[in-house]
Amino acid sequence: MNYYAKQQKKKQQAQKPASVPQSPASAPYEVGNCWCFGALDTLFFKESRPMDSIGGAQLQSVFPPPARTLIGAVRTAIGGAHDVDWAEFHKNADHPLRTLMGHTDDLGQLSFKGPFLIQDGKRLFAAPLVVLKAEDKNAKSVFTRLAPSVAPTVCDLGNVQLPKKQDSTMLGAKPLEHTWLTEAGLQAVLAGNTPTASDLVPAQALFDTEERLGIGRAHATRTTGDGLLYQTQHVRPKPNVEVGMHVHGLEQCPAVPAEGLMRLGAEGRIAHWRRSTGHTLPACPVQDKSKSNRIMLVLMTHAHFAKGWLPDGLTQVGLDNGQTVWEGDINGVSLRLICAVVGKPVREGGWDLANQMPRPIQNLVPAGSCYFFEVLAAGPNGEALRKLHGSHTGQDTAYGRGELAVGLWK
Repeated sequence: MNYYAKQQKKKQQAQKPASVPQSPASAPYEVGNCWCFGALDTLFFKESRPMDSIGGAQLQSVFPPPARTLIGAVRTAIGGAHDVDWAEFHKNADHPLRTLMGHTDDLGQLSFKGPFLIQDGKRLFAAPLVVLKAEDKNAKSVFTRLAPSVAPTVCDLGNVQLPKKQDSTMLGAKPLEHTWLTEAGLQAVLAGNTPTASDLVPAQALFDTEERLGIGRAHATRTTGDGLLYQTQHVRPKPNVEVGMHVHGLEQCPAVPAEGLMRLGAEGRIAHWRRSTGHTLPACPVQDKSKSNRIMLVLMTHAHFAKGWLPDGLTQVGLDNGQTVWEGDINGVSLRLICAVVGKPVREGGWDLANQMPRPIQNLVPAGSCYFFEVLAAGPNGEALRKLHGSHTGQDTAYGRGELAVGLWK
């Protein structure tokens, strides 16, 4: 154990209470509910492919890490703060700590928002896929947006309005993949405009990748076997980059310290975590009264929908003019889906530590996907924006899935 780990252990032991606090009348912990994870070494968050079925291909690292990985890290920190016996915790259904943080798929009193990246203490946002980037003849970045076409087109989904470039003369325009936006950049996109080049934060500015070569071995005999050679790609976040996760439900739990060290991700790489103030979304844009029924929902985190790309609560409807749309309610707002710009599915699995088995693979709608809606229910101007902005949709929302930002489309 190194010096920093010893000091942190002494600090945690001095703060541990005799038992898990259960009284809601106790004073809330003053440290913020945003947990920030910073790397002290490289990190490895394995993609969904299993280790024994990749042949000679390299296993990539997912970054930012899956929500379940950070949730498991938070639970580990909570258990460590209470000196939990994990074998007893898994066997005893009446363990007092289960009320606080649940067990396996039960989160107990906890709920989460995120994960998201933080650079220099400021939250970054997944770039909405409606923004396209190209270069002009002077090699300067120029931008345009996608918007629903005026006339519908017959395709495999029906007779729908497909996304179309607003500037049809711009050649070579591509979505902002592996790119994040600053708060000012996201505000511009939500207001119906485009970001500037200074609002873009590419992956290269946030982390580097490092290739590793390893071989599996039997711990009992300390020998290797045939066919156990593997390749992985680790990420090394920049010193000013952290991964954030909002944690709700610990307000009455002063046992958890303000910071600590832990093993994070595959291979148990050392990371530092700290509790800080929260990072909120930019404010809702000001709505034009002449187009007050047009809103765009942008996924800030991956979403899990029962029907793949289609948000839960919507059903297909044919209008009198033959156009295909989807109508229904999302978080109490009656909406009509006109068009969608959806990214490639994100496949997440993971390891069930409690049951010592792999988790089923889930196909998630990636952060940055955009949905163009018309608000059906009459109401005060901007009411739909306030109801939906910052809310969550779909399944597993307690895990942070499906966080929404509301924007406008023209």
